[in-house]
Amino acid sequence: MRAVAPLLLLLTAVSGFASAQQPRQSVRGVVRDAAGAPLGGAGVFLGARETLTDPQGLFRFDSVPPGRYAVTIRLPGFAPLRSRIAVLETEPAELEYLLTPAPLLLPTVVVEGRRTGIYGAVGDTGFRAAVGARVQVSGSQGGEALTDSMGRFAFPHADRGPYMVRVTYRGYTERRVLVEIKPGEGRELAVMLVPAPGSESPGDGGAIQDLGSRLARGFERERLAGKDLTRYGSGGLCDVPRLRSEVGATTTLILNGQTVIPDFDVSSLCSWRADEVELVEFGRDVCRDVTQTLVHLLMTNLRTWCSGRTRNVPRSIMAGRGRITSQNAGTSYVVIWEKR
Repeated sequence: MRAVAPLLLLLTAVSGFASAQQPRQSVRGVVRDAAGAPLGGAGVFLGARETLTDPQGLFRFDSVPPGRYAVTIRLPGFAPLRSRIAVLETEPAELEYLLTPAPLLLPTVVVEGRRTGIYGAVGDTGFRAAVGARVQVSGSQGGEALTDSMGRFAFPHADRGPYMVRVTYRGYTERRVLVEIKPGEGRELAVMLVPAPGSESPGDGGAIQDLGSRLARGFERERLAGKDLTRYGSGGLCDVPRLRSEVGATTTLILNGQTVIPDFDVSSLCSWRADEVELVEFGRDVCRDVTQTLVHLLMTNLRTWCSGRTRNVPRSIMAGRGRITSQNAGTSYVVIWEKR
């Protein structure tokens, strides 16, 4: 009996380990262009894992635990494609993706200006002035204006601090660029637009305005931009120590100020390269966001409410009680503003 007891304990332990193991599934798919031709050599990210498509455009991931994952597909000459998928216990995931050619975007030229403020000109790739283009400058002394008959714009009162400049023009690609101004400095921009079909989302303008409130009142430690992102080159955002230390293993991802993705695995930030991003905002607790603009966004999308620690919340939201009453507070967040 003494010899049998250890054996029984071992068998019990093995059985318990086997039953505790999580079931795994495969994720496989194909990547094609708009004409249906397979695309080989495309990089496919599933969370933090990466593979390449074969010459037939096929890819496969094995031993994937059930759950929700971010998928990113990237191939030079094509616009990156991003989606979310659910991997189920009961069956493998079968996917098909179509990539579209990336428009050739000429970088916005930003130079130190001879006068203070933010000013410049908007045109197309044929060097024609974009008359009546909408220019939003979001920050402490920003505003909104239409370009004149020469495609020019000026915001002379824009002073020290960060500003997001957004340019939209019907029938052309949207452009955005973050600029930082020191006291007494100015920035001159030359913005080149590329023809593109489609129209802007009705929420884009509001998202940029909310961002301006955060740029005006927030803290530099709560964002990554400019040289902070340049130092990581084409590396993934998941490798930025400052970011990982603030948000933990999972977070709420907000993409371009509008799309809210809860319970986002921080390792999946690898699918965004630092050189694809204009600005990253982040924090441990969205309820401490000084402007509360993110709180309002999460309340709308996730029914996330903050406790009495919140500040600057309109009384209409607080219902006059001096606090927001639900207990589901404190989610960490990452806001990614992709380059456009």
